[in-house]
Amino acid sequence: MFNDVQALILAAGSSSRFRTKKTKLLHTICGQEMILYPAKLLDSLNVPATFILGHQADKIKETIRKNNLKNVQFVTQKERLGTGNAVECSKETWTKNNILIINGDIPLIKEDTIRELFKKHEENNADISFVSTRIFNPTGYGRIVIDNGSYRIIEEKECSAQEKEVNVINSGIYLMSTKFLSENLSKIPRNETLNEYFITHLIKIASDQGLKVQDVPASYDQVRGVNTLEELWATEQIKRSQLMKKFMYQGVRFELAQNIHLDADVEIGTGSFIATGVHLLHGTKIGEDCFIGAFSIIDNTTIGKNSKIYSHTVMKDSITGCCAKIGPFARLRDNVKIEDNVTIGNFVEIKNTTIGEKTKMKHLTYLGDATIGKSVNIGAGTITCNHDGTKKNKTIIEDEAFIGSNNTLVAPIKIMKKAYTAAGSTLTKEVKSGDFAIARSRQVNKKDYAKKLKKNYIENDKNKTNEIKFVGAIKTKGYNEETL
Repeated sequence: MFNDVQALILAAGSSSRFRTKKTKLLHTICGQEMILYPAKLLDSLNVPATFILGHQADKIKETIRKNNLKNVQFVTQKERLGTGNAVECSKETWTKNNILIINGDIPLIKEDTIRELFKKHEENNADISFVSTRIFNPTGYGRIVIDNGSYRIIEEKECSAQEKEVNVINSGIYLMSTKFLSENLSKIPRNETLNEYFITHLIKIASDQGLKVQDVPASYDQVRGVNTLEELWATEQIKRSQLMKKFMYQGVRFELAQNIHLDADVEIGTGSFIATGVHLLHGTKIGEDCFIGAFSIIDNTTIGKNSKIYSHTVMKDSITGCCAKIGPFARLRDNVKIEDNVTIGNFVEIKNTTIGEKTKMKHLTYLGDATIGKSVNIGAGTITCNHDGTKKNKTIIEDEAFIGSNNTLVAPIKIMKKAYTAAGSTLTKEVKSGDFAIARSRQVNKKDYAKKLKKNYIENDKNKTNEIKFVGAIKTKGYNEETL
């Protein structure tokens, strides 16, 4: 169906109604830049695409190239003279017999709509086809007016009072023969009100010539444009709802769906439960039968099946095996790799660390740049001192080691297999396999010294009180400290 067609993606606008410094096409919807939605759709259909750029062209190019889309090219619209001028700028790239023109700001467009457009276009041997839609409030959109079978698309500023009542609007998606486009593009008149050339005028040109014009209706939610931040918000709600419905059909439960953020490329296994306020961000993969607790943020992280991530846990760029228990209030970041059946408790932070299966660290711990073996116990309050002021150093703890509470492990250091360390130790040297390391001052008890300390404290406190009273009395008689 798409062998003899190429696409033009209109992406040159300044996004003035967004009132932000960034082009609207690079604002994200469910974690993906807006421009990538139509771009990836065309890529999946193997339709070559030419992006017509203007505002922030280099940044849009960079985004497209990062996603390794096939068969794309770019042209620049140097002057903003409307969509007709934008298409004119791409003329040298035309190599196919049919041209699909599509706006870059319609992120909800589906493959079915594009296929239906092509089907109707071919079945009716049309010269130009376009997608229309009905909307309750058409304010801001061009109206489609039909008079005795002749089509016109009228910009809102030029609509009469009667024409403004029309609720059939233009979606900004067109399919036409390259021959028709070549012969008629130069016939588009300059709009006197806006001083621009509009591609919509080709519909009237075709009708006036008695050529075949095909109208293909579609749902508004598929073709809605995004011109303001409010419309961006509304569009993202729709997209997120679509994603959640798909997962619900696959057996995923969302506790309070309207309060969950879900990015477009997230994967969730059957039987998993996603609690209130959870953010599942770009690149995240959740296994089957997992529990993700309230207000957790999971970013570009893989979580193995049957794992439980308790509330307020933050995980980024990490991999977790099966049956893990993490949180609440845990933080894993920057290349953490965890094997099966690991327990990570509350207020534990882990960075750039590998942890073997069945290892436990239940409270108040920091592990950075470490390799932890299997069945290791990390006591509460333990930290790795991984940075010496100039570089990061490695901590290695081997299988079945026991690290006592409040240990300070000064890297580089190695705790070997089945070694034990005493609570409160500051360790700077290697601990051999099976050894017990104690690195703390010997305790000394001073007999009855607590009573002496308390007596001295009371006497000192009385002296301070008397001194304050004396100074206050002097001041009331007109003296101050400097005259005493």
